[in-house]
Amino acid sequence: MKINKLIKGREIILLLAIMLLACFMAAGQQAPRFSQLQYENAKELRQYSWRSRTEIRKGGETRSVQLYVLRYDAGGVLQKTNIGGTQPDIPTRGLRGLIAKKKRDEFLELIDGLGALAKSYGEIPPEKMQQFMRRATVTLDTNNGLLRLQASDVMQPGDTMSLWVDAVTRRQRRVEVQTAFEQSPLRLVSEFRDLPLGPTYLSRSVVDYPSRELTITTENYDYAHN
Repeated sequence: MKINKLIKGREIILLLAIMLLACFMAAGQQAPRFSQLQYENAKELRQYSWRSRTEIRKGGETRSVQLYVLRYDAGGVLQKTNIGGTQPDIPTRGLRGLIAKKKRDEFLELIDGLGALAKSYGEIPPEKMQQFMRRATVTLDTNNGLLRLQASDVMQPGDTMSLWVDAVTRRQRRVEVQTAFEQSPLRLVSEFRDLPLGPTYLSRSVVDYPSRELTITTENYDYAHN
């Protein structure tokens, strides 16, 4: 009897998951709803402050670690305050100092460029997100209850973005992007978690740029309601 109940329970869960998949594949209806949920989540996050740690690794070695406190001001603008970290030692005098400064400036320019590209995928305009939702191929993973949406040419020609969302709550769980920066492959991975009785937040992001042996990892934690 217990076995039969267990089987029936699994069948019901599978049936519900399939129904959810069918509903989600009606992307013309789901795109506005998903965008609205994202807007509401972002609005709720403005009530929190949190800490962030960014580590830059090049050639497998840590080049920099920076710690920040982040919060939104009264105007809804995100404020980012540096509270510590480490920087690599570089010469400051003579010819070696000039060469080191030039390399450092070029390196920082590269980091800024990678950061700007990553930010563009983290803040996709609503119209482009709706296009992504309409064109995406949708698959269902019944083991973890996640829907996977994948489409190409999202922000620039030739890129591919995969989005995993909870089949029931529609909350984001993971985003992977394969794109390019300065004609070299770039991979972006973002992982999301839920605050207890609160919104979904970006817990970890990784920018991987193999052509320069460069990896930027950011972790967000210690969320507190203001």
